[in-house]
Amino acid sequence: MDINNSTVSRNIRAVIDLLAQGGIYDPNEASAKNLDMPSVMEHVVLVHGDLGTGERLQGAQLWRSIEATPWDHFQHIIFIPGLFHLKMACADALWRYETCLMQDISLLQPKETGIYCSKPGFRHMHQAIAHTGTCQRLDCWRVHVSKRFPGVTNLDAFAALQPTLDELQSLAAELSLTYVAGHTLGHMRQKPHKEQDIQYENSLLLNKYFSLYEELSYAMNQGDIGRVKTCTILWIPILKALGKHKYASHMTTFLSNVHFVYPEGLRRAIRYHMLVNPTGKAMKWHAVDWCVKYGGKGVNRTMERILLESPLVQTYHMSQSVVQKNFLHTHLSVKHADPNMTKTFNVLLTQLTNHSPHIFVPGRTSRYEVPNLTNKGQEMEKAVQGDRETAASNTLDTEGTGIAMEDVLVELL
Repeated sequence: MDINNSTVSRNIRAVIDLLAQGGIYDPNEASAKNLDMPSVMEHVVLVHGDLGTGERLQGAQLWRSIEATPWDHFQHIIFIPGLFHLKMACADALWRYETCLMQDISLLQPKETGIYCSKPGFRHMHQAIAHTGTCQRLDCWRVHVSKRFPGVTNLDAFAALQPTLDELQSLAAELSLTYVAGHTLGHMRQKPHKEQDIQYENSLLLNKYFSLYEELSYAMNQGDIGRVKTCTILWIPILKALGKHKYASHMTTFLSNVHFVYPEGLRRAIRYHMLVNPTGKAMKWHAVDWCVKYGGKGVNRTMERILLESPLVQTYHMSQSVVQKNFLHTHLSVKHADPNMTKTFNVLLTQLTNHSPHIFVPGRTSRYEVPNLTNKGQEMEKAVQGDRETAASNTLDTEGTGIAMEDVLVELL
């Protein structure tokens, strides 16, 4: 199937061709040709993709709403937003604050600052966010344990105390309440300037954004779809505040449908098919759109690309096998181990120790103040909800106007 899904008509053709490959045809055509196939009229087909695919499929259903049969309506198509594209949107949202990260990146990746200053890809952004967030959290641990345990000035000295797992969990809970922006941030920013510490407040917000991204990534890798949906609810106002209204709107509609519109059987099917684990290994879950688009190797699976590279891939595979067998490698693999970032992290941790962004210093200022995107997005949503209620009251609509994300969050928690 060599179809470019850039238009609504081509998306329709792609879906029909994919169903035909699975032995599902138009019921009228199947009956005319005496084809033995199950009826799709009482079933649904889950389609994963980016927002562009979802909009075109919705457009196709709108175009075909006047047709005579359910097959022509395309009513069996249920679109599921790709979680990998959502993750890329979240990374791009954090990258809007590259001015807050460039100094850290210059220490973590000094030879790749040109890439980060131009147009870094998702892999570079993901790596920078993960490494910077890790160093920020390690500095929070250093500051907190130095306050709790007199005489402990660094994490090595704290590790020498051999704390128990319960103690570490208790300290982690204290860290999340102390060094991550919460409801107290608004009160802090309402104080006089002499009593504020802008750098400390910026660090609290950055820790919040980094932690949300880290939790979303971890939940996707672990296959914890419940946590993924909980994180998505927290990301919706952030995406809305940064102007990514399509992602916020589509994810809001999708979560509302999954929890309040679709029947229980369909809800269960969607939950169990949002993430897949092709290898069956722990922490190797992937979004379906990631598997479809990249296949785990970062190659565009277009027809031209496959025809061009298939002979080269076979030749490379054969040469690798010959070399590995001649050198008697015990396991045939080209996968490298994760890099050891200890020395690199120590450079950034030294920088954080010298500047102490997680120690409150009254009157300390900053050239840039990180905004509270969660509050901004929630205020925008309340304004939109107020307009909807006003429009509903003007049209004498007394049946309610919609479902709020708080309702979905209550179900998840």
